[in-house]
Amino acid sequence: MNFIKKPVLLIALLVLGSSMTGRAQYLYQLDPFFSYFRDLGRYEIGIHYQVISSGEFAGTVPIGPYGSGQGDVDVTHAIALPNLGGYIGTSIPFKATGHISLWAFDIGLNLNMPAWPGLNMQSDYTAPTPLLTASTMQIGLPVGLEWKVGCDAIESRRLGLGASFGAGFIPQVSITSLANDPLQHTGYAFNCAPYVKAEFAENFLICTKFRFMYTIGDVNLLEVNHAIPGKTDGPFRIVSQSNFYMSWIIMPFSVRWRETKWWNTHDTYNQHDRLN
Repeated sequence: MNFIKKPVLLIALLVLGSSMTGRAQYLYQLDPFFSYFRDLGRYEIGIHYQVISSGEFAGTVPIGPYGSGQGDVDVTHAIALPNLGGYIGTSIPFKATGHISLWAFDIGLNLNMPAWPGLNMQSDYTAPTPLLTASTMQIGLPVGLEWKVGCDAIESRRLGLGASFGAGFIPQVSITSLANDPLQHTGYAFNCAPYVKAEFAENFLICTKFRFMYTIGDVNLLEVNHAIPGKTDGPFRIVSQSNFYMSWIIMPFSVRWRETKWWNTHDTYNQHDRLN
């Protein structure tokens, strides 16, 4: 790639690869961008509870028990079931905005396993037998920008609280399979969902964070274009819609943060300034 012909990209690479100093109210020294990937103190790991994992089923299902001869009906109905997932990630500061705040890149790895029960329920939510169910394994790489303030922003154990607010995108792959399916139908979906998030940190023993994240956008998880004996009489599809997560996150290496004396009113990164 000829960077001379792309001056904006060239400038961005030079800025990100160099040591930057943010001059706001106080002096806060930022290290070279890629050095933060080696900073274990910024890594975090946690679990999330997918409070709303909304989706939609659209297809042809039998009326009454399968094989009863009562006919078929085309239905479209919402499907949702809370589920658990995991997360690991870190933040990469790139611009200080104040005494204890900064802008950072948020980079992580998500693992979700939503389940989709009662797919072939009818419009009046009566359940034919047997029920059709499915599950999805979803792997995502959330990448975004966030504004951070407090303890985890500057890795200080002297500060008891912190907060972050951000937005970005989650490129993700979803693998969906039907349960007890003799034909082993599997759907593969790739998408990039936008998200917004807010998180709040406490740092009394070890830094712990509570995160709220909302993702937006429909994803076509699985399409079957024929009947499945014993469960459906025709084609159907499963679509994942918006999701809302609540996460509990710990920063296991926050015990290594350098600023450990909470009674010290001076900043270790700038000894000429006082913590107001």
